[in-house]
Amino acid sequence: MTRREFLLSSTTAAGLIFTSCRSGAASAPKGRRIAFNTANLVGRVSGYRYELSRWGEQHQKTVAATDERAWVSICEDISAAGYQAVEVWEAHASPESLNPAKAATWRRILEEHKLLPIGYAGSLRPETVRVCQWLGIPRINGGLRGQSPAQATDLCRESGLRFNLENHPEKSTEELLKPIGGGNEWLGVCVDTGWFGTQGVDVPQAIRVLNQLVRHTHIKDVRRAGGHETCRLGDGVVKIPAVLESLKSIGYTGWYSWEDEPEDRNPMDLAKWTLDYLNTRA
Repeated sequence: MTRREFLLSSTTAAGLIFTSCRSGAASAPKGRRIAFNTANLVGRVSGYRYELSRWGEQHQKTVAATDERAWVSICEDISAAGYQAVEVWEAHASPESLNPAKAATWRRILEEHKLLPIGYAGSLRPETVRVCQWLGIPRINGGLRGQSPAQATDLCRESGLRFNLENHPEKSTEELLKPIGGGNEWLGVCVDTGWFGTQGVDVPQAIRVLNQLVRHTHIKDVRRAGGHETCRLGDGVVKIPAVLESLKSIGYTGWYSWEDEPEDRNPMDLAKWTLDYLNTRA
């Protein structure tokens, strides 16, 4: 099961009533708005050897393996690489494993490592909204889990969280906008530059077309169209320098969340280099 298939898979309906919570995240760290996406560590539980087509299995293994000690280790590594903000992957703060007490521990660990949680990389559903409220996360970036634009908007409005649909199989901006009904105050777009590259999309042009609906980014490069072998920013087909210029041209003020989920290497080896790269170009 691929990552998108996992995000779109069915989930148990939950009739939860939410207390309105305008997740007031702390102010952004000094410097550029650059975050480390913890989905980069999808291969961590298997020695950084896995197959992208079996993303769902890695997700479940990560949920099972992420106890307090593992979360401390993850935060230590990210902080040591110089990052001050993180986008938390759903498997690292899963609704199936988190409760208020555990969430409080996760949040304390983030604070101890001076890491601001700026987003949740996962699906939009009542259970993940609740996790975001516990952790003080203001936005979810990922899949809709089959919800209509009206249903997703209602859930966001009720909870105070924003949602940004991330592209994976979409081959055009039209395809990306359709599931969110063209977007609104609560529903926007998370441009995954790597997946657009995989689909052969001109990423800089797509950003210009989407314009103000681009409210979050997953900055990633891939070796070639038609595949999803991630690589160092600038070494692939995504035209990362032009992507960053396009984001500037539309007045983008959101986060640059770095993604690199290699099947055969440790992405932490590029973490410091990537932070420096984005700090000088974003």
